[in-house]
Amino acid sequence: MSGRPLTELVDEAKGWSAVDWWRLELRSFALTAAQRPLAVLAPKEAMSEHRGITLGSFVQGLAYLYAVAAPVIAAAAMLRWVLGDTAYDFPLAFAGWITLVGLVVTGWSEIQRLRHPRATRAAALRTLALIHAIPGAITALIALTAGREQLGDGTWAWLVVIAADVVVHIAILVRGPLPKGGPQNERENLEWSIREIPASTLAEVMERRNAAIGLLAERGLIDSATAARALATAPGELALTLAPEVQQHAPGSSR
Repeated sequence: MSGRPLTELVDEAKGWSAVDWWRLELRSFALTAAQRPLAVLAPKEAMSEHRGITLGSFVQGLAYLYAVAAPVIAAAAMLRWVLGDTAYDFPLAFAGWITLVGLVVTGWSEIQRLRHPRATRAAALRTLALIHAIPGAITALIALTAGREQLGDGTWAWLVVIAADVVVHIAILVRGPLPKGGPQNERENLEWSIREIPASTLAEVMERRNAAIGLLAERGLIDSATAARALATAPGELALTLAPEVQQHAPGSSR
């Protein structure tokens, strides 16, 4: 495991503040998946330590963006067709194809959720369901009314795809944002992420973190009692224990 040395933070420090504990914690987990749920709790002043966009997160973000945009683009194509008052270029197949790809992305996302359960925000889940349900209903309604004469044997399959997308996202909404038997809030998201880190990697994270704490005490930036408290904290609990007053969100709440 590599990454930016934690001792750099100590070397650069003229004093040690609450935000610095979060910076130290974020840098400790920089090369692990636990940094993301930790960053949700961290104050914005410490976010310079967040590694930001990686290739994996970029590709994943594009896939999710596509899945959100697909039903809207499909409905827009159908609206353009019906408002253009033309019998040509009935776009149901186009709408079906892009919805199908988005449905595959949703399926992949659900598999990841089963492998790595995480609590999500109820508002985000409602928004996602509406973005799929309303455009999907518009697409199906236009196809079954103004486009009924354009429906052939093959085109009905695309209606099934669009209906399936709507049903799947309504089912996800009904299921709710909190996985059964999984994390129920942002604090537990962090705890689950840390459990998923390989033992050897987590041991190295803790070794580097504890060495930095020892150096802080050696340099006189923290007292011996604070150092003892810091060394006694579990993985991911350092900043939450030593500097809870500056965290961005209440870690025990679900939203």
